[in-house]
Amino acid sequence: MYSVNLRLFHKYGVITFIKAYSPPGVPALEAFEPLFPPGKYNSPSGIASSTCPRTNNAPSASGQGHQTAKPGRRRRAAESTNKPPKNQHFYFVDQNSSSKEKRAHVMRHHVQEKRKQRKMSHATPPRDHIPDYTSCPAKKEAGAAEQSRLETPSTAAQNFSNKETSVWESLSSSQVSRPQPRLDYLGLQIRFSNMKPQPYTPVLPNIGSPITILDASRRDPFASLPIEYDSMDVELADYWRNKLSYWSGQNLHVKNQIFRTAMGNPLSFKAVVLSYCARWKAQLYGMSDSTEIQRHVGEATKLIDDATSGSALVKVDDLAMALGGMALHEGRFGSKQLAQVYIDRAVQVMRPRTGTNRPVEVFIHYIRYLMMPEGPEISLTEQQWLLTFLRGAEDLMRQHSSPEYLLQAPHRFKVFQMESPLFSLLSSGPRPSQVPHESRVYVVRGAHTQEVTRTAALIYITAALWDFQESPSKTDRFLYFLSTTAKQHHLDRDPACETLLWLLLEEGYDFDLQDPERGWSTGELVKAHKRLRPDLQFQFNEILMSFLSFQTPIRGVAAFEEELRSSSQSPQ
Repeated sequence: MYSVNLRLFHKYGVITFIKAYSPPGVPALEAFEPLFPPGKYNSPSGIASSTCPRTNNAPSASGQGHQTAKPGRRRRAAESTNKPPKNQHFYFVDQNSSSKEKRAHVMRHHVQEKRKQRKMSHATPPRDHIPDYTSCPAKKEAGAAEQSRLETPSTAAQNFSNKETSVWESLSSSQVSRPQPRLDYLGLQIRFSNMKPQPYTPVLPNIGSPITILDASRRDPFASLPIEYDSMDVELADYWRNKLSYWSGQNLHVKNQIFRTAMGNPLSFKAVVLSYCARWKAQLYGMSDSTEIQRHVGEATKLIDDATSGSALVKVDDLAMALGGMALHEGRFGSKQLAQVYIDRAVQVMRPRTGTNRPVEVFIHYIRYLMMPEGPEISLTEQQWLLTFLRGAEDLMRQHSSPEYLLQAPHRFKVFQMESPLFSLLSSGPRPSQVPHESRVYVVRGAHTQEVTRTAALIYITAALWDFQESPSKTDRFLYFLSTTAKQHHLDRDPACETLLWLLLEEGYDFDLQDPERGWSTGELVKAHKRLRPDLQFQFNEILMSFLSFQTPIRGVAAFEEELRSSSQSPQ
């Protein structure tokens, strides 16, 4: 009988793999145990210390003191006189397999045991390791939320008060220096002098992964939620991330960006994600109310009221995000009048802060375009805006169609042609759904987002090209970015105007092409466009698309103006 020692390295130290050969008829048993128990040697230096059993001073198995090993033979490991630990595991392997296969077999089982232990430890973590949600790092898109959460409550309150009070005290002067939006915003008086920091509230222990057991070794995506949550909240969040869809598809980029930005604060997460999904789930089952709606919508409403009165510490950007979220689910599942109140308050919060927080600003623009009501009758001023815009687009087409301009901006000619992805996104016509039939139960009902986002995208692109008309280089770079980004987000295969509009509002192109005011002016034109008759809305879009693709419209600007004037004179 003889033995062979094979040493493996583990993060806790050297692991000895002992193979014992027994007489015929007796099964071979292979065991592996750590020579250095975990916790005794916490650094890699313990592996190379003098206590390693390969030193010459180690006693022999018979206890006769110093012995010199014979050349070419491996020594038997010293038998431990201690009682084996209770959690020691033994694994049986095939005696005829190679040493490499045996090591792989043992390590495979060892890793599985470690994963089981890790999963059990995650299920009931000690109270000392439960983090406060204010210390969780925020996503990059959430702006400076991470810095404020890492500060102590007193420091955060002092810094926030010094920074935000000056913003609100200079609200009137900021509105004078910036271009005025063409609507009367509701007054929103918010005082920051009497704000109190939020008390420390530990979150609940982590729960299991909502996906599959295969993800047990990965970080649970719901472990970083900024709230105390239970299994019902995880279900609602999973609706948003993986199931809710438009007719054009899931638009994952839009949903993920909103989700990440909303995670910056408990208020915005409740108002945007949990409240929306709670109301969507209720209407799916034909209910107008539920305990989840009462909980999340009620808490979000109270937090907004506390922030408005100054009794709660909420950053202005997070408040605007929450107001936009409340407008979204109120417009879809509740009161459209209340939704308009929410979006007007969000606009008043973000308008003086244009360009300071792009993710929140993009969300407000997006919700504002979708939630704008149709009607009342379009005013003469708004009619003039639309006509002036169409005439400018026509002049732009003449300038861009010149050979000299196209030579310097080659993408201007081909980017809106029939074979390009932007043509299928911006042109009219039937739009079959990419959502599988079994998943159409998750499609948001009654949300006519495709035509609204298509109109906004047409207006935004035309306005951008007007800004770049004196620079063919800027025009070419803008259109190249737009075409490339559409392909990167697979809009050439799965057209979705919602994602295209979101990418435009994000302004991910070069700095010299960006203009934060472009989103606000686009909103004013979309607002006027929604007050047109449906046939005039269609005609307006067709004229813009014709100019972009260097085509002569069937009914030009003059015909549109004539019908627009006659429609305003006739009773609606």
